[in-house]
Amino acid sequence: MSDKNGKSPNPDKDALQAFSDKLEAQKKSYQEPEISNDKSGMAQGLKHASEFSAAIIAGGFLGYLVDKFAGSGPWGLLIGLTFGFGAGVMNVVRAAKQGMDGSGIDLPPELDED
Repeated sequence: MSDKNGKSPNPDKDALQAFSDKLEAQKKSYQEPEISNDKSGMAQGLKHASEFSAAIIAGGFLGYLVDKFAGSGPWGLLIGLTFGFGAGVMNVVRAAKQGMDGSGIDLPPELDED
């Protein structure tokens, strides 16, 4: 809507409409950045190491408590450490298996069974 000189009676409204059109075009062309939830190898290694050591410490502590209250000498501590070590190994193996989903990404192609 312009007058006979080619000027708009509402230049602010036209500028606002042009800005709105540009904004809508930008919104349509915008794509969300791809964020990877994959942990780095260092983070996974530290997580597994802390789980492993926590299981050994918990087993040793429980064995120590058994020794303290039952008076069984070092046997409770040794058995607790052994069970803690076994639990730590099982946790690490379970976590490592969850990381390998069979897609071939985590394994070399010759080891992937799919």
